[in-house]
Amino acid sequence: MAAATKAGAGKRPVAMITGAHVGLGKAMTLRLARDGFDIIAADLSTEILSSLDGAAELKDRKLCKIAVDVRNHDSIKKAVATALKEMGQIDVLVNNAGRQLRAFVVDTKWEDYDDVMNINLKGAYFLSAEVARHWLANKLPGNIVNICSTHSFTGVPEGSVYGISKGGLAQMTRMMAIEWATDNIRVNGVAPATVLTPSREILLSDPQRRQKMLERLPQKRFPTPEDIAGAVSYLANPETLAVTGHILPVDAGLLAV
Repeated sequence: MAAATKAGAGKRPVAMITGAHVGLGKAMTLRLARDGFDIIAADLSTEILSSLDGAAELKDRKLCKIAVDVRNHDSIKKAVATALKEMGQIDVLVNNAGRQLRAFVVDTKWEDYDDVMNINLKGAYFLSAEVARHWLANKLPGNIVNICSTHSFTGVPEGSVYGISKGGLAQMTRMMAIEWATDNIRVNGVAPATVLTPSREILLSDPQRRQKMLERLPQKRFPTPEDIAGAVSYLANPETLAVTGHILPVDAGLLAV
């Protein structure tokens, strides 16, 4: 899917992706580069973003690596300022940075609750606000894609904090979409089921646990990082101008049951 932009003649659109160095973030980064975007790859450090070096998809793209800790407001503001200085524009923001937590409600630690919320929800909120502030001030179109989860809509044991954070992210998507609907700023989300990223491969190394989770999916397969990246590609494309305030499940049919 080719990317189009109002950025100006001869200029490629620019996508900023958080948590870009591995898993879903890396897959989204490479897909958007293949779609024609220049890339702002953001993560906790620029060193870990070396995982993107040498990728064929980035060969003819401008790549800007930026360190950002979405738990810190000053870090967010600095990252956006640096991105705009280096690239001149941000056309699409993908809020992908996130943290899982498996814990029963009564065993959840106060500090872990705060950390999950700060990364998954608060960080995405204030990063979106910082980028949107630039769009609004300059009367520019914008596009935000939030990486939500099927846990935004369903309940599972040991998943309360993560699910609450992702449920909040889904509602944040709707709220921001309505607030900016007449400003030509779109906000949508993607809700993956369990995806076989490197971290999830470790989590599902127990054959019984893996089979139990697989049986919940009507397609009897886990979505891949490329499946999620394809959904982000769809929402990032300006041909979907009338799509805003929606959460697109990529879940092998889980939410249809």
